[in-house]
Amino acid sequence: MVFRQPALHRASGSVGYGPFPIRAARLLFSLLLLFGAIIVSIIALSKDHLACTPGARCVLTRATPSRTTGFPMSALRDARVDITRGSKGGSQGAVVLVLDGGHQLSLQKVSPERAAEVAAIVRAGIAGEQRIDVTLRGPWWIFPLAIGMLAMGLTMAYSSTKGLGRFHLEITRGGAALRARRFVLAIPVSSHEVSLEGVADVRVEGGTLGEMWLGKGEAPSPAGRIVLVDRSGAARPLTEAAFPGQAVHLRAAAELRELLGIERERHGVEEQLASLPLTRTPIGTRIAVAWAGMTVGALAGLGIFGLAGVALGLLSTSDPIETWSLAVGGGGGAIAGVALALYLTRSRPPR
Repeated sequence: MVFRQPALHRASGSVGYGPFPIRAARLLFSLLLLFGAIIVSIIALSKDHLACTPGARCVLTRATPSRTTGFPMSALRDARVDITRGSKGGSQGAVVLVLDGGHQLSLQKVSPERAAEVAAIVRAGIAGEQRIDVTLRGPWWIFPLAIGMLAMGLTMAYSSTKGLGRFHLEITRGGAALRARRFVLAIPVSSHEVSLEGVADVRVEGGTLGEMWLGKGEAPSPAGRIVLVDRSGAARPLTEAAFPGQAVHLRAAAELRELLGIERERHGVEEQLASLPLTRTPIGTRIAVAWAGMTVGALAGLGIFGLAGVALGLLSTSDPIETWSLAVGGGGGAIAGVALALYLTRSRPPR
């Protein structure tokens, strides 16, 4: 087959190559894992320390977030234990300090036995006008769970964002070379040049990505890279690694062929691109993903609402969950989760 050599000395211009697709659902799940790891760490490392000096002040120091509250010891009237029971039969106890004027301070939730023990120490200190020094710690034993969630979230995020970014392909040196500059989040991270001498065709070399955390029956992501072919048939890959996607490579290759003045050929990248169908998600899958988005979004929304409240000092980790916080945090997160799920599963051009 005889190739028509493009007039490279007159070729000029640039082509955008990317952005490359990512597994958005897996990335979202990895972010939720990372957020969950933060929440679990805060709970595991939470600590309240109460120190009262007779005739002076009581100082309550909270570790998460770091905050100190002081009041006269003479204002401390009593201590009681509020028991909360979980849906699976478990229970927790919160020591509640009763102050003058009906004011109350809830301490870190612990086991009912530990809460009763601390409340007894506080009451004894009040009655005997003795020094009070007690510490309540969160369930530190769940901290390894946070480490596991962090490791899984990071590896899943790396797997779902392989090839993140895009390339800017620019013909340089009067048509003798092609410069490929890679950008990630609009930040240039690498640049290299490939010779255009003798190039007679531009093709796409297909393949798949090696990925972690693939679900049962889940196929690896399609991938590819652009290769320049000279008159002898030798290929010069534009990039060392393959990047996710299918249409994105064909689209950039077609634009690059046009820029170099290479005529279309039968079964070439242009025809391959035109033959790709729209990406459609079955209605059943959309409903399932929307349901998952509502559930996960409600939990994430409630967690974000609580974390923001704790960070701003408006809420405490020992505060019970109120109905209004469920409506605002959980409801808002559920709506956002459904909207995101429907957007991610819409019919769209292939990538």
